[in-house]
Amino acid sequence: MKLEGLFQGKNSVLYSSESESVLYEKLSNTIHRGRRDGLNGLQKRIEEVDYKPIFETSSLKRLQDDPLSILFLEITEQCNFGCSYCIYSENYPNERTETSKNMSFDTAKKAVEGLIPLSKNNVMIGFYGGEPLLNMGLIRQIMNYSKEKFPDKEFGFSMTTNFFNADRYIQEIVDNGMYINLSLDGPKEIHDECRRTKNGKPTYDKIMSNLKKVEEYSPGYVDSHIFILSTCDNPADIPRIIDFFDQNRYFVTHINSPDPKGRVNLEKRIPLEGSGINLSKEFIRRILNGEDPKILRRLFDQDLKSVAVRDGRVMPQELMLSGSCYPGKKRIFVDVNGDYHPCERFGHRLNIGSVEEGVQQNLVDDTIESFAKIRSDLCGECWAQRICSPCLQHAKDPEGEFSLEGLSQTCEGKKSQLLIALENYTKLFQSDTQKTENYIKSINPLFERRLI
Repeated sequence: MKLEGLFQGKNSVLYSSESESVLYEKLSNTIHRGRRDGLNGLQKRIEEVDYKPIFETSSLKRLQDDPLSILFLEITEQCNFGCSYCIYSENYPNERTETSKNMSFDTAKKAVEGLIPLSKNNVMIGFYGGEPLLNMGLIRQIMNYSKEKFPDKEFGFSMTTNFFNADRYIQEIVDNGMYINLSLDGPKEIHDECRRTKNGKPTYDKIMSNLKKVEEYSPGYVDSHIFILSTCDNPADIPRIIDFFDQNRYFVTHINSPDPKGRVNLEKRIPLEGSGINLSKEFIRRILNGEDPKILRRLFDQDLKSVAVRDGRVMPQELMLSGSCYPGKKRIFVDVNGDYHPCERFGHRLNIGSVEEGVQQNLVDDTIESFAKIRSDLCGECWAQRICSPCLQHAKDPEGEFSLEGLSQTCEGKKSQLLIALENYTKLFQSDTQKTENYIKSINPLFERRLI
């Protein structure tokens, strides 16, 4: 995507694309289209307005009575892979390192006993690592204990795994209806470049063999219970990754890049613009042709919906902390030591309690107030303030817990994504309003599958 004459101000952004210019302004949260000379004058007047709303916390704090949905347990800090982009590798000196430490059954029991009562009838227990399959014995104990301890609860179980050793446990996985978040980066040559065993052996063929064995044991299970997590270390690989997943039936939930925060030895990569394929153009083409964009949804849907479903108020003085969960409610992450954290993506940062003392409400309240202040201080001079919805994890600080600096490190990338979303949105509506409206209604920001 190439935008001409891009100007980003404190209240608006203006660019030209093909036959028209587009101005988005946050004062009334409105998109204007027309001639550049007319929009230039409008933008000048908009930029003269002093508008700095604050982010309030009451709307988020109202969620403090919501039930727990997902309990993540860090089963082990061990892993049998040596992935080049792993956040627990030497490339991230401020993160925890890989160790041989496992969660004890006593810690797991205390977490289950203390947190499962906070859920309603349905609750998911997710097993996390490291590589959880290296401690399948503990997983087995937890599943059995949870069902025995809380017979009135309907449990779902999930695992975030490289799936390399899954052939040993296929019957247990399937018979327990376990949902699998499987790391698969795309075609063999891309996957094996980064995801290798500790001794450097490729892993793609073994993983694909294990998927085949699952399907042989339980036809349809791969379609219904396997979720693919793809990490793209090189933006130039995106077109081939898209093509691979388009040609396969696997259900992809995310295409992510490795976390750049705190990463050393970061190689210079070929920018996506040099790949020769305009993915935005293909995304728009499929929608207008009535086709499912398939894997392209993972790149564009969430930001497209943020632009499409906008708050219609003019210059509200308070904005909600949209995009963030209430820490310790919808989901909670328990590390191998029994400490509580807001989610698994935070790792061992930001302690909000433990199996011994429970969730500490004062720590949760402090976290929410601090995040609101960070957003109020950082976002006031940003044109994307009303369509950008970062979660707390986006403010993760490489050397601490979370901070204004941590959030600011994500800003340029997020604004680039929102510019793509603005362009996609305006082009779609200009071409076919009804198809665009129908498509936006179909967007689910989570998954198209019902997990439990």
